[in-house]
Amino acid sequence: MDPRQTIEDLRQQRFGEAEVLFLAGSVMRGQGTPHSDLDVVVVYKSLPAAYRESLHHEGWPVELFVHDPETLAYFCAQDRQRGVPSLPSMLAEGLELPQSTPFSRRLKSEARALLKNGPPPWSLHDIDQARYALSDICDDLRQPRNQAERVASGCRLYPAVAEFFLRTQHQWSATGKSIPGRLAQADPGRAAQFAQAFQQLFENHDAGGVLQLCQEIVQPHGGFLFAQPPLLAPADWRHRPVPRLFSQRLLLRPGEEADIPAILNYFERNHERLAPLEPDRPPDFLTAQYWRAYLGTARQELSAEKAVRLFVFPRQSDEVIGIIHFSQLHRGPFQAGYLGYSLDRAREGQGLMSEALVKAIDYVFNTLGFHRIMANYLPENERSARLLQRLGFQIEGRAPNYLRIGGEWRDHVLTALTRC
Repeated sequence: MDPRQTIEDLRQQRFGEAEVLFLAGSVMRGQGTPHSDLDVVVVYKSLPAAYRESLHHEGWPVELFVHDPETLAYFCAQDRQRGVPSLPSMLAEGLELPQSTPFSRRLKSEARALLKNGPPPWSLHDIDQARYALSDICDDLRQPRNQAERVASGCRLYPAVAEFFLRTQHQWSATGKSIPGRLAQADPGRAAQFAQAFQQLFENHDAGGVLQLCQEIVQPHGGFLFAQPPLLAPADWRHRPVPRLFSQRLLLRPGEEADIPAILNYFERNHERLAPLEPDRPPDFLTAQYWRAYLGTARQELSAEKAVRLFVFPRQSDEVIGIIHFSQLHRGPFQAGYLGYSLDRAREGQGLMSEALVKAIDYVFNTLGFHRIMANYLPENERSARLLQRLGFQIEGRAPNYLRIGGEWRDHVLTALTRC
């Protein structure tokens, strides 16, 4: 089927509510091969989230990029920042289906303006970093131990030197098979030199032309670069062991997939007590799928020191009896975050949450090095008020209409604990 008919048929079947589809890619430019796919940007007025999908329709492989205007603007800005205008190019060149409208013409106009303005210029730091990387690869290429290493270094060098040339010329860059075409648009003579030099490298095992090409391209910017001042990594870029905190009666640790049944059981048996105290939960909260995603996010947040989410277990049991989480952790001058917690109703009155929080707070203060922990509670929650007071939290005020709980905006008492 003709590409336009194929995508129009797909639009009617799957995307009838979309404002417009842009049909783009090498096939529409007349540069397709037997294995080329159809690139399609689908635009709705509003979506919960953008997504990408690959499928076959009427014999054609199709790549779908599904957006609304806000997600389009976000991803176009991301493309501009990395200097590779994939999405703006599809919008600018794409055929509008079912027809051109003021909405689609506005998107095209914005994409063309972005392409005309070009990518952000590289800073001197960007250039020096790229020079250093090119110098390192060229050193590997000058005297490789064998042909396999020569090929590997050449494969690394081709996109790196192309990006350096294009970005230092204030031109858009490209990736993969699009690089030769982008070079030819920017400088046909230099594109021919690229093709000849790398053909000589891969066919004749001769790196002379590639090394000469690299030298010519970096020379106006200071030439090859090896010596650099120290590059300091942020102090918090370190992998910490996963916390396993033991008290006299308890174990506190992050959740694992094997814990999901115990986690679900905890929330099911404590639903009536927790519901009046916490914000509304998503519809799939009590599903294994939700908690698999939650635990994956929690691992990432722990690694990035954005949150610490711990489950409370008796020392000799796999039963979840409580949850402690430190969220919205911030470094910099703030060095603080928020504390939340809950305990199984059947375990209240035994001092367990106090015992657990002493261990958890010690970890956040003395292992992670944070300075301040904030904890807020509903004014009628006297149990939490007494617990936080025993732990040394100081009341700092009362926030009217602080959180929406049970469909109503509720006041909260604000407290904090500062590391001495």
